[in-house]
Amino acid sequence: MSNNQMVAMEKTLPAVVLDDQTVMFDGRNLSGIDEVAEAIRLVMEREPHFVLFIEGVPEKHWEGIGTVIYGSNQAGFDLDNLRHSW
Repeated sequence: MSNNQMVAMEKTLPAVVLDDQTVMFDGRNLSGIDEVAEAIRLVMEREPHFVLFIEGVPEKHWEGIGTVIYGSNQAGFDLDNLRHSW
């Protein structure tokens, strides 16, 4: 990995799980795997190397957290660059 890629990978974008139906990502409230996947695809077009950081409470919002994970996978996001706060 080059130094340029390492610097680019330091960019972290949060996906905030508000509840089991709503995820805030890239300044938008999203609902469902398809909306999350499309939003991640759009970000990947302009910022191909970033870390996606899931913020949520697994005991309360496991379904919303799953939506982010599955949406990321559907978008083709490298799941090695997925992080979480719990």
